[in-house]
Amino acid sequence: MALRGLRRFPRSTVLVVVTVALGIASCMTSLLLLHVLSGDPLPGRSQHLYLAWMDTLHRPPRVDTSGMALNGVSANTFGYRRLKREDAEALMRGRAGVRQAIVADVLADESTEDGTRHLASQAVLATSSDFVALFGVPLLHGRSWTVAEETARAPVVLIDSDTAQRFYGTVDAIGREIRLGKRNYRIIGVFAPYAPQPHFFGLDVGSFTGNGGENLLVPYTSALANGLMPMTGDGCDAGVDVSQTGASDPAHCASLSLWVQLGTPGQVASYRTYLRAYADDHPGDRGKTTAARYGLYGVRQWLDMNGVVPASARLNVLMASSFLLLCMFNVIGLLTARFLRRSTEIGIRRALGASRLAVFAQHIGEATLVCLAGGLLALPMTELGAWILRRQGDDFSPLVRSDPWMFGALFAIAIVVGMAVGIVPAWRASTVEPGLQVKSE
Repeated sequence: MALRGLRRFPRSTVLVVVTVALGIASCMTSLLLLHVLSGDPLPGRSQHLYLAWMDTLHRPPRVDTSGMALNGVSANTFGYRRLKREDAEALMRGRAGVRQAIVADVLADESTEDGTRHLASQAVLATSSDFVALFGVPLLHGRSWTVAEETARAPVVLIDSDTAQRFYGTVDAIGREIRLGKRNYRIIGVFAPYAPQPHFFGLDVGSFTGNGGENLLVPYTSALANGLMPMTGDGCDAGVDVSQTGASDPAHCASLSLWVQLGTPGQVASYRTYLRAYADDHPGDRGKTTAARYGLYGVRQWLDMNGVVPASARLNVLMASSFLLLCMFNVIGLLTARFLRRSTEIGIRRALGASRLAVFAQHIGEATLVCLAGGLLALPMTELGAWILRRQGDDFSPLVRSDPWMFGALFAIAIVVGMAVGIVPAWRASTVEPGLQVKSE
């Protein structure tokens, strides 16, 4: 009977279906974008990862009226919380046994040893030996480098499978060499393409890497020895001539990030105490009387501090939800009008013995069916919205993709909307008095 009811008034049925589809599609598109922006970059790992930082610069960045730091570093990069090399290495030595990694993005030209294949100006991740285990990089072949190789500045490298296939025609490129800058590096490991989203350990390069992350991992000691400097820095010591050393030379500038793995609240508290003690012992120009500036930031806190999820994304969800609510009110009115136009039919059913519950169930079923049809129509509309978002040119645009969970949520919303908007019209229909309707006929 609910299916017959849908066919009874086809024009209003189509209007209700389209109204529901528009509301659900707008809501799902905004939720899809928020899901991409606020996703967990490393599920199961990120809750135990922390960025360690302290300010040991001998002169904090001083800003002129143009917004540029007088020591050559953009003023707005001071928020990336990085360290000078001696401090990063001292912190690692002082907490032996804790899994930790120095991280910095460097820019380098990549080519095969014979120069036949070449990629210009690629982001390469200079890091330490614990990075693979700490961040869960999926190794396919080979191994990571050892602490001994890192200390010896060994020219070794890990390469992702896409680059290996492109350069050497095979994923298993162990033992081959790749040229970075002016030096050849021996490939000791191949990993699956690795690009956590958001790109939390390299926000200076970009909050999202929609076209893929860094395709090579090299020991930071070897990269620095080869003249591959970090791409950006937070500031440099006083008296440093950045035109000679570069504004991101880690010997004099804060340009290396330090990430640590801390599994329990006790370990977090202990490491925070350790940071404070180190910062107190290295006051720099602030002197002993000024409080030390240091911090230990979890991944989610770090992303929130840097505004990775823009307020506009949450505002879009609020606006789309409001639009869905408006659509629901319109559907309630349309369904009420549809159901009450059948008052005579309902009265006759009641006179023949149908209960109010049976009439209520019929009309709730009709409302749910029409909203499910709206949910089906919302599928291509949501895909259209995702396609439009992918054409926006933002760094996260290529990442906007639907997934089974989102489609499941869409149908759940359709069912909930159907039952919610159907309650009032179905209740109105079930309260029709059969005697009055039969007499009127």
